[in-house]
Amino acid sequence: MFIKVIVPFLAGLILFFIVGWTTGNKEYGGVETKDDERSQLIKQKAIVSSWILLLMFLFINFIFSFLKLNRVIPNWEYPELFYLLLLVGSYFVYFWIYNRRLSSNEK
Repeated sequence: MFIKVIVPFLAGLILFFIVGWTTGNKEYGGVETKDDERSQLIKQKAIVSSWILLLMFLFINFIFSFLKLNRVIPNWEYPELFYLLLLVGSYFVYFWIYNRRLSSNEK
């Protein structure tokens, strides 16, 4: 019983701080960040783009399942882990892309 209460509380607390770190906004994570407006914009654009990519992937997977075509991902025991890895990986890829695109030393 104690574990059923503590584990969700700790997971929610950790996710709360991760959101604050990834968005660069101290209001949503309680973490004092020294990000300027440019880096906050890059982080926010990266997180929005990664969520849009995940939603598109889930929609395509639903359409394939609905039409009884080959699924995009196989029937794993924990498909949530795949979606989580896709989300985190795409965040860092989009962060790198937007960081290069919005760098202040453009030629």
